[in-house]
Amino acid sequence: MAPGTSPTPSAPADSASPNPPREVVNDPARTGFDPQMKWWMNYFRILSGQVTPEGLFHYREWRYKVHEERDCKRCDEYRDWLFTYSPVVRFLSGKIQDLNGKLDASNVLCRRCPARLEEDGQVHRQSGGFSPNHGILICANEIRDRKHLEDTLAHEMVHAWDHLRWKVDWMGDKDLKHAACTELRD
Repeated sequence: MAPGTSPTPSAPADSASPNPPREVVNDPARTGFDPQMKWWMNYFRILSGQVTPEGLFHYREWRYKVHEERDCKRCDEYRDWLFTYSPVVRFLSGKIQDLNGKLDASNVLCRRCPARLEEDGQVHRQSGGFSPNHGILICANEIRDRKHLEDTLAHEMVHAWDHLRWKVDWMGDKDLKHAACTELRD
């Protein structure tokens, strides 16, 4: 490689993949939502119909950032309660321990998960996720109540159990079959 050049990934010549939709950024003139205004002014603009659906999306994400600490604290409290008292979570936790796995506050983390709004209007959000290398992520800003967290945590714990019991191939040749199986069983 010549000095001063950097490696770039090259796509096969015969692949003509369309560009994925781009993420939309807020423009107050277009959406009616202005993060420089007080929250209640934006709220009344929403109530009076002066904010577009896109502006409403950006307002919601802005409020999630403002309340991130509160949401994560509430999620941590719910998580700890569930590991102590929830029959479903305790059962799954025991089954994971039987396979020499461990899930607890050190690897079940509550964080804010930003949603994505794409140009085509699709919104992508999630309540949680499982990573074999990191554990379980719970999206604190998406959790409505303790029951919702229990359902989300149980769903992700099934993925953890599948990973330990069946050695799920998350990224290899069989990843789609494995992922489909673990989602269907849930």
